[in-house]
Amino acid sequence: MIGIYVHNRGRGHLHRVLPVTDALRDRGYDVTLLLTGPLEDTLHPVGVRVIHLPGGEDGDECPEEPVLAARRAAVAWIDHARPRAFWVDSSPAMSLAARLTGIPMVSTLPPGVRVDEPHRLRVRAAQGLIAAWPPGAHEATLARTENRVSEIGGVSRFEQRDRQPRDRRRRPRVVHLNGSGTGGDHRFWRAVRTAVGALGVAEWTELGGPDGSWHEDPWLELCSADVVVTGAGQSSVADAACADVPLVVVPGRRPFGEQDATAAALDAIPGASVMRYGDGPTAVARAVSAQVARCRDGEPAGIRTRWGVDGAASRAAEVIRATTMTTTMTTTTPPPTATPPTTTPPPTTTPSAAPLG
Repeated sequence: MIGIYVHNRGRGHLHRVLPVTDALRDRGYDVTLLLTGPLEDTLHPVGVRVIHLPGGEDGDECPEEPVLAARRAAVAWIDHARPRAFWVDSSPAMSLAARLTGIPMVSTLPPGVRVDEPHRLRVRAAQGLIAAWPPGAHEATLARTENRVSEIGGVSRFEQRDRQPRDRRRRPRVVHLNGSGTGGDHRFWRAVRTAVGALGVAEWTELGGPDGSWHEDPWLELCSADVVVTGAGQSSVADAACADVPLVVVPGRRPFGEQDATAAALDAIPGASVMRYGDGPTAVARAVSAQVARCRDGEPAGIRTRWGVDGAASRAAEVIRATTMTTTMTTTTPPPTATPPTTTPPPTTTPSAAPLG
């Protein structure tokens, strides 16, 4: 059995965890999901036990780091269940708490530059580190990492979906992923929409935010888009890359330069145009117009391949599976009786995602 911790703040982490959960179950593992924050019935993974930890329940804002009561509850569960491995996406505090139980711990490495001691301790303590980006995308991040990292590509919940053909006869369509949170600069995006309308190049569809409609599953909207406008959150980028249409990426203001680092990596891909809030709404609108023209000229975006989406969830599952096979638990408690299937191939140390450059 595998244990997984995720905090459901803004849904991005949960959307990354669920495809990996499916890949682990395909390999014959039982999975238990430990969660802070709400979980809608429509997102409850089939056949997976979900344990709600203290913090962020009853509509309260889910904290960035799990509260002490949540970490104590997770440790108590680990001590009782003795999973073969525990994957943390991606809290340093929960990673360290889990590692102190003696169970093999895998943690998700965020992009950006982090030199704070909790993060450095988490990196050193982990038996495996999952980096949800293609090889070569974040060399500055890896330069400060003292442990082995598996760059697996961008994990998207839409990887297994069939791409729907776009209707080239209609007016070009821009889809803006404005997220599920309330922290965006909505006045800025209203000005961008106005500027795009003045250019007359495309119709604009707003998903999320105060001015848009919320779609729990925006796959059809992504497939119908000629251009997707998004922030540089890892799940948003991976989901947009699945549709393989040109992107306009405006990184949000996040700690440790996480989104700035992802935007810089995307800037090396011809199908992605990276802008900044400081460029102003008119400049962003012109970038949208240029990407619409690129799509209408039939130039391939190539982002799905370059961002390593295909097979990423499976590669993450292999990192976790390899940890259960190669790490000796520092505990006298017998391992669980359930064992993974013997027909699973040996772990792959080099992911097949295409490198950037």
